[in-house]
Amino acid sequence: WYVVLPQLISRVHHKDMSDLFQRLIISVLSKYPDHAFWHIVQLLRSSNKDHQKLGLDMVRTASRQDNVIHKTMGTYHYLTIDLNSLATTNPPDQSSHMSLSKSFPKLCGGIAVPGTKCAWQILLPLQQQMTACIPRMRSPQEIKSGSFDVFPERIYAERCEDQVDVFRTKERPKKLVFVGTDGRRYPFLCKAERRGDLRKDSRMMMFGSMVNQLLEQNTDARRRNLHLVTFNVVILEESCGLIEWVSNTRGLRHVIDDLWKRTRQSPQSVREIKDILDRSTDPLDTFTKQVLPRNPPVLHKWFTQSADPSVWLSKRMVFSRSQALWCMLGYIVGLGDRHGENILLELETGRVVHVDFDCLFGKGMLLERPETVPFRLTQNCVAALGVTGIEGVFRKSCELCMEVLRDRGNKLTLLSILQVYIADPLIEWTSKVPKEASPKRDEGLGVQFARSIIGDVDKKLNGMLNVGAAASSGAAGREADSVLSSAERGRSLLGRDRGVGLSVAGQVDELLKAAMCKRNLSEMYVGWQPWV
Repeated sequence: WYVVLPQLISRVHHKDMSDLFQRLIISVLSKYPDHAFWHIVQLLRSSNKDHQKLGLDMVRTASRQDNVIHKTMGTYHYLTIDLNSLATTNPPDQSSHMSLSKSFPKLCGGIAVPGTKCAWQILLPLQQQMTACIPRMRSPQEIKSGSFDVFPERIYAERCEDQVDVFRTKERPKKLVFVGTDGRRYPFLCKAERRGDLRKDSRMMMFGSMVNQLLEQNTDARRRNLHLVTFNVVILEESCGLIEWVSNTRGLRHVIDDLWKRTRQSPQSVREIKDILDRSTDPLDTFTKQVLPRNPPVLHKWFTQSADPSVWLSKRMVFSRSQALWCMLGYIVGLGDRHGENILLELETGRVVHVDFDCLFGKGMLLERPETVPFRLTQNCVAALGVTGIEGVFRKSCELCMEVLRDRGNKLTLLSILQVYIADPLIEWTSKVPKEASPKRDEGLGVQFARSIIGDVDKKLNGMLNVGAAASSGAAGREADSVLSSAERGRSLLGRDRGVGLSVAGQVDELLKAAMCKRNLSEMYVGWQPWV
């Protein structure tokens, strides 16, 4: 039952099945206390008092069964309180560093846990360690002997490094480094969202893991090594979490900035471009004639830094295929806010990695400045694909990914993963109702919103599309530059709904047109940097 523990936790408060789910969760806690506690901690500090009580009751019941489990539960609970406080605490002088020994000395180790005579030791919540390794086929002899171990490798931590890096972004996340019992350093991002819900990040990674399993079952996808880089997200409470650091990566924007400096080019600053666009009476004309020429694509030069042609080819192929996979998956789940800092590149392989999934399920289209493209496919992204651009490897990979996602059996599997949003709706969905509404009505509207969101995903998986083909040339000859007519743009639509499911090739083709449409890009929020 460990492999479906997140699904059980999201449904444990449902009155019809609560007793059964509680017994199952308690059995998993008793069998794998180190691993299971990282999952159940989200209940212990939930904003919902009923969820808190359920979580505490289950932890206490499991703790009574064994003294070792009792000490383990106490240690984890003791440390997660400090981790949660760290996420929400900012240095008073707005410094870029914090000292744990001054603010949170317990996390530095060496201090005995209350109720015990020894210092703390916790299992590192790494994706690799939190994933159960279950053999696909076992002989009757293996089943009887129980010789296999679902968690063959266990790395613990007994302290954190004293210095914590504090990033200067809006939420002020912290980079916390655990020192493992194997002597290696394991960084994590300790983050608090003011208005967001980190359960979206956790559930997106769960969704991504399932997509990886479906891709692995497809021969063509497996041959092309199509898979997503996923990482573990521990929910300390709805707005706070501990996120596994993806090592050896660099932000797309930082890579491009470095390339501009290396080629001695002087691109325009964001402020300068904002001033130009604000003064413009025709954003499309200004974007195509003043902004794009001054900021030429340079990402393709990043692959040529290696003198070995085979390395260059390998990195470019991996980039093209992983970019295609994220574009298609991002469209299906309505992933927005794909600016250059939320897209990372693996430095050794060129694989694309996405982070920060707060803007999910079409939320970007409801912003004050709505997002007008389905995913990021700007001039740098296209230039990095090589001389064929979006044709060839990239388009074929897009069609293959969409074909796997739209397979009838796979579609049902993916939609079942999203049912967790119905069982346990996000805070932002339940908080949209009036304050005087009753809790039951509050929860009911959240469920209703979740069903609507999953219905939209289902339509996309059936080939429905809300992005139209390029409009025919109008009297002024300008309509051909856009996927929308002037009237449709005035209604803030992303595109036209065909009213019928398209083929995989047709759906992919229209998505690529919309993503590369210069008028759509010219209307994007300037902070998204559509010229990069």
